[in-house]
Amino acid sequence: MYIYPYIGDIMAFYTVENDLFARTLEVNASGVRSTSMLDKRNHTEYLSSPSREFFFSINDRMFSSWQSASIRLVDGNTEISDSAPQFIRAEKKHSSLSLFFALDNTEVTLTYLTYPGICGYRKHITIKNLSPQIIKINKFAFDDTCACPGKFADCQFFTGFNEAQQPVCFTCEGNEDIIRCHNSRNHSGWIMGSDAPGILRYQMIYPVWHNAVNALNMSSAPFAVYLKPGESFQSPDSIFSLYGNNPDDPDGYREFQLLIRQNLPPLPQNESLMYCTWFPFMKNINATLILDLIDRAADIGFGCFVLDDGWFTMDDHQVDKNKFPGGLEEISTQVRKHGMTFGLWLNVGTDYGLKAPKDEWFAKQYDGKISRLGFDYSNSGNVLCMGSTYRDFLLDTLIDLTQKYQVGYFKLDFSSVMSPYGLLPYGCHAKNHRHHHGWDDSFAAIYDGMTFLKNEMYARFPDLILDFSFEAFGTEKPNIAALELSPLHHVSNISAENPDIQSLPQVRNCFYQWLKKFPPERILNGLIAVNHHSCAEALLTAFSGAPLAAGDLRTLNDNETALLKSFAQAFNRAAANGHLTDFHEFQNLPDGVDGFKRTNRYGNGFAAFFNHSQETFTFDFPQNCRITNVETNENFISIPPGKCAMFLIGNF
Repeated sequence: MYIYPYIGDIMAFYTVENDLFARTLEVNASGVRSTSMLDKRNHTEYLSSPSREFFFSINDRMFSSWQSASIRLVDGNTEISDSAPQFIRAEKKHSSLSLFFALDNTEVTLTYLTYPGICGYRKHITIKNLSPQIIKINKFAFDDTCACPGKFADCQFFTGFNEAQQPVCFTCEGNEDIIRCHNSRNHSGWIMGSDAPGILRYQMIYPVWHNAVNALNMSSAPFAVYLKPGESFQSPDSIFSLYGNNPDDPDGYREFQLLIRQNLPPLPQNESLMYCTWFPFMKNINATLILDLIDRAADIGFGCFVLDDGWFTMDDHQVDKNKFPGGLEEISTQVRKHGMTFGLWLNVGTDYGLKAPKDEWFAKQYDGKISRLGFDYSNSGNVLCMGSTYRDFLLDTLIDLTQKYQVGYFKLDFSSVMSPYGLLPYGCHAKNHRHHHGWDDSFAAIYDGMTFLKNEMYARFPDLILDFSFEAFGTEKPNIAALELSPLHHVSNISAENPDIQSLPQVRNCFYQWLKKFPPERILNGLIAVNHHSCAEALLTAFSGAPLAAGDLRTLNDNETALLKSFAQAFNRAAANGHLTDFHEFQNLPDGVDGFKRTNRYGNGFAAFFNHSQETFTFDFPQNCRITNVETNENFISIPPGKCAMFLIGNF
């Protein structure tokens, strides 16, 4: 990256660029704004007019990165920002540009991050309180880039994993990570993402107002943070990539994925298969059953065994000795004896399992009552707030469990900030919790509690995986912030256990939409039930992301077990050669046929095909790519009707 400052009638220009991308910022007495955003590959300019960088409120007074008078089209009134950021200095590092400003007793830092070979950027804003009083920051937009490749009139907007087309002016609050703008005339576009956590995500596109905003939620789940003198707050990152091809091109999201990966925690050395006891057993577990399942999972080739709910009593999570007379030490020992990682489920959102939780831990509703997780309050659990001292108790609990049972993976579950099922009022209205003042800043405090637990646990146990499930995180599909919190993220309970409700082809289509846009090796798609009648298709479906499976392994016959073993061994061989970071869905296949491949950066990995058609399916792989049928060792693809198959790609 290079920075070119030059002084003239205005104070300075700063250009942030790499080999593919350039963004120019103007700094003068009116503040800071962007004047150009260029895709160097095709010389496409994305800013037809200057664009401001940010806006936010300090103690309910709005400030903008650029001071100017403008007419608000919504009501015809003049909007004036009467205090512009005062430029202090610029700092250049190897791949970043930071511009420092003074603004109403705060220091505001605008930071851009670029990376070689990626046409785009990550960006965040940092605010430091320089005043002697506590200040409140809210209504925070950390990026405001009204960009388009050509005319807005030629552009279409799409949101989310399913690429839902939107009106030309729309608002997208708290439910998507991604917005895409595409100009079909010149086959160019941009993708904007946010790593704001869960319900705090807020994105808005309104070209008439000259807005393309990445912000923290301003309505249904408001954001606020209170800064003591000397304290700082760093915003989430805005993630922005440019592309110059057809949106159906599988490489269209490649650079966006690369930008996401820049802030992800390290992965375990090798990917492995994870088995979870939840489906179909739920809480109906005991030592005899679990020890049997451990042996069967290890024989198939699973690398992690997760003991889900049902292992403790209501006496402060004490092990249920009626179910597990030998304690969890016996279970953990048997798991690790087989070379697997021991995983454990724990609820973190409610008092389920706690005998006498402290009153100061409870999340409160607007009327002062304790929030409950469920529709029937006479039968629901009390919700605990991670913006209270509960986070310290939870840390002690996790440390104790990790040390006592040598846990390598935690599935942390139950809603706290909100419920994707609609069973919980948003946030916490308590005014006496240590880490938040009231409802408006409770959301940020609860997510900060998760970050606190991650940081403290990883400092003590660097190889541990701490996974806040989709319920705990308050989302129902992949979330960039959740991926940044843990090496692996359990994103749904999709299981296909009942094929009359969820079919495996339907489930895969859902997964494909996720995995084409986000890192597949990070996403535990769902609890795919490996049932004996569809075990091969189920396990291969789980392989589309970080493999997570459930099901009663006792129902498998010898032939089914042997087939799953061959698939598991092939996956483990492929994963041993490097993380399978590239996902590709095979398209334009006959009706009733679908498939995908996962490969590492060298192009080695595996492919899976599923034939639900009435004809034998054949497929020509690229000539320079060696493939091997895992079951037959044949070097071509031919799959009979009603069957599925797995193929290794590369030399093994």
